[in-house]
Amino acid sequence: MKYLLILIGLCTQVCIAQKMATFHFVINKNETSSKKTYYVTLQQLKKLSKDKNLMELRVDGLDMEDKGGVDRTFSTGDLGQGKNFMSSTSAITDIYALKKPLQFTVNRGMVNIDSLKWKDEIKQQLKDWAIKEDVIASISANTFSELSNLVHSLYFSKLPVLDGTTANDVNITEDGVTYHILKRNKSMVSLNYTKADSTSILEGNASFDPKTNLVDIGNRNVTYSFLVEGGQRIKNYNNLSIRRSGKYYSKAIEDDYYEMIVNGSYWSSALGQQDKTDSLKLFQYIELYEPKYAKNPEYVTTKLRHLQSFGDYKIYEKALKSISPNLIAHTSHLSNKLSFGNIPIDEFRQIIPLLDDGQLYSYLQQTLSQHVLRLDTLSLQYLQIVTNQFGERERIAASPMYLWTTAMQTEHVDTLKRIQEEILNMERPYWEQGNAGRYALLVQQLLSKKGASDVQKIQYIIDKIRPLYEDETDKKRFLQKAHLAYAHYLAYESTPVDQEEQALSYLEKAAYYSPKSGTEKAYGSFYDRVFLKSKENYSEDYFKLLSKRGKNDVALQSYIQEFLNNPGSGFHSLSTFYRENYDSANFGNFFKNDIIPQLPDAPSFLLKDIADKDFSSKQLEGKWTVVDFWGTWCGPCVAEMPKLNQYYLGLKQDKMSNIAFMSIACRDTKEKVHRFLSDHNYEIPVLISDNQVEITYKVREYPSKYIVTPEGKLISTDFGFDWQTLVAQLSKL
Repeated sequence: MKYLLILIGLCTQVCIAQKMATFHFVINKNETSSKKTYYVTLQQLKKLSKDKNLMELRVDGLDMEDKGGVDRTFSTGDLGQGKNFMSSTSAITDIYALKKPLQFTVNRGMVNIDSLKWKDEIKQQLKDWAIKEDVIASISANTFSELSNLVHSLYFSKLPVLDGTTANDVNITEDGVTYHILKRNKSMVSLNYTKADSTSILEGNASFDPKTNLVDIGNRNVTYSFLVEGGQRIKNYNNLSIRRSGKYYSKAIEDDYYEMIVNGSYWSSALGQQDKTDSLKLFQYIELYEPKYAKNPEYVTTKLRHLQSFGDYKIYEKALKSISPNLIAHTSHLSNKLSFGNIPIDEFRQIIPLLDDGQLYSYLQQTLSQHVLRLDTLSLQYLQIVTNQFGERERIAASPMYLWTTAMQTEHVDTLKRIQEEILNMERPYWEQGNAGRYALLVQQLLSKKGASDVQKIQYIIDKIRPLYEDETDKKRFLQKAHLAYAHYLAYESTPVDQEEQALSYLEKAAYYSPKSGTEKAYGSFYDRVFLKSKENYSEDYFKLLSKRGKNDVALQSYIQEFLNNPGSGFHSLSTFYRENYDSANFGNFFKNDIIPQLPDAPSFLLKDIADKDFSSKQLEGKWTVVDFWGTWCGPCVAEMPKLNQYYLGLKQDKMSNIAFMSIACRDTKEKVHRFLSDHNYEIPVLISDNQVEITYKVREYPSKYIVTPEGKLISTDFGFDWQTLVAQLSKL
């Protein structure tokens, strides 16, 4: 009898377990900047009452990719294909979802989540992962929001229970949403719904079980728009689709994999303190995970990133040389591996196809080209391989440089002209991706040295480059603009002396195409200037020629415009020209009365300092003020801080100074900034950004310095510019 009762009990438990419903879903989230696919299992754990059930949601798999310009992907189906997954804090949310089953209750489709319990569990896991204090709050909030939305999306509970409506009701409006019933019976309700207002449009459809409100298939699309500075209207969208599916099958991911990628990420302090890697912790990390994950790309890039942060670069280089290129494909480490030079030919052939377009361009135009310039034998061999042994992408990227190397090694003018014609006849992709403009100009220089300069050929080069600059979708358009500036200068130099007006016209255009702001100073053009021995800016050459021809007033207006375009670098030239050609003693009044009013207004702000006291931009009025945008996370910012602190202390001690200094910490927290200042005994005044002030000031990089005039006008300076000298000169006007 005893065994019979046990058997009956076991059978009863099995029957009950079998009745516990299990559902599988595929949920697609497609937004403006990202795309995610969740594979989830929804299981009934316990029946709490007639209509109330305890449920559990498990995320079995995830595919994701960023579409906002970040090459970031991840898939539980193939961990080896992921890229830059941990570059965003949203990765922590995704990993938590994959690691932690979520329990909640549901009553006739109405989901009830124990918010306090969920949030406590999330925070505890983040603490176990040693997530940094300055991001733990935002990650916790985002994780709760993402997962609760995931749970709610499985139930169509937006529409009130249909029991109170009649079978003839086909249109129902609730909370501004109009539902149109397409089909309705005991087992299924199908409908679509819409809502529109001045900023958004909601459209959707769904089929669901009216007993449980569980969605069988559904689609929800929201498009919304908003105005940004300048009156431009930005449109975004958010699409969510759900469908029942079979069970998701993939190779199980072990828990220590998640520990490995999270603890090694930028968002965790498990391997260091205060953004510095602890060597002992890192080598313990490597010892723990190397045997199991030595061929996992996420582990390899994490290890390399931390090794790279050490002062001894040789440790990083040694580790990098031993790693297969496939494990670091599309990362900066692959580019670094190439930059070490003397790569075996077989490994070089393996690396090139793994480079993305940007990396291939940078390697060829900024690294290999410098060695090719010296006609280095191995580098020439590398170039020949890229040009002739790969596909169309590599041939386009390398062919213009390859032709130039041939030109460097010939003394025959006819051969140079043939090479020039071959480059000039290349299609647009060679000029975009192969930097043909640089090599066309270099070959033209070789011809000029041999007395075969041809203004018409230079004009042809200009005609090839101009459409590239005028195409606002071309990411290299400012590099092309720099080519245009030099090409016009080269035409100016090549114009016969008896054609003064034509020469002046070319020089005017060289000045016109010279960069007018920091944004236009393309980084890549630095390398072009090294090769071409060109200038960054030809404006002053043009202004001096105007003055030489007796057009001082025209030249002065040009100097003024140049200053307004480049106030940081344009002041010295304007001051020198005015003092040399007009009343030197009157320059201060001229600058205050004629120039300062033309400057843009400095954006106003109201921020808090690290003592939580309000500070208004109005408090800067009456002095020349240097405003520094920085962050504790920014290496160059931290490196210059001793110098800035000394500068501030000097101003503080000089009671007669009419210069003030203020800094604004961006992407930071008050606690982190306070700790940083205290640890280094810095006294500089710091305001905490509201995440908007850097936008209104159009900060492009960190650190950035701006000078605010006593009248509240704004003068911007480029990174690395001698702003101390400039503000000192301005304050004495």
